[in-house]
Amino acid sequence: MRRRTERFDTAAGGLVRASALALGLLAGMPAAGAAEAACEFRGWSKDPDPAGLNLHATPARTAAVVGRLPAPRRDGDETFAVEVRVVAGRDGWLLVDRAEFADYGSAPAKTVFTGRGWVSGRMVGVSVQDERVRRQPDAAAAIVDRPRAPEGGEAEILRLDRIVACRGRWIEVEGSFGEAGGVAARGAGRPTRGWVTGLCGNQVTTCP
Repeated sequence: MRRRTERFDTAAGGLVRASALALGLLAGMPAAGAAEAACEFRGWSKDPDPAGLNLHATPARTAAVVGRLPAPRRDGDETFAVEVRVVAGRDGWLLVDRAEFADYGSAPAKTVFTGRGWVSGRMVGVSVQDERVRRQPDAAAAIVDRPRAPEGGEAEILRLDRIVACRGRWIEVEGSFGEAGGVAARGAGRPTRGWVTGLCGNQVTTCP
């Protein structure tokens, strides 16, 4: 099976519960910016920090912290990130309502967060199985970019740097196209931005 995520050399954290989120979410949203858009997809935390990834009451770095996603956990020679369910997006932030470690390898599944908390779109990873980049989140929308296959070479792959927005099963991304070994560093490859679908939150294989 094809591995779908980066490796981390950090340990996992414990169970996090957001018990007072209603008050936190009512503390006030940013006055300016796009309206919250509903979406639904699964991804994983890209943050390797041993301290974990903060979840905020509103889509802002200065907002109250309502929970924390643990760092990736080791399972033998493998390392797996905590997976999240995203239900909305706003201003480059994503609203998570559940997080868990999947039962990859020998480690059991474990829920680590239930509630509502916002994370930066830079900190959530997801595999994109349909790498045609479109102008709008619609299968009929114009394709503005796609992987290129040089003669005698392998087709480019899409690397995501940031999830800008989401709508339904679509995400707007900033990233780059390049050879498999040429997009490991941020900014490498051919820059691209637009809407993609065919999202897969499985870290070890492809999705149906």
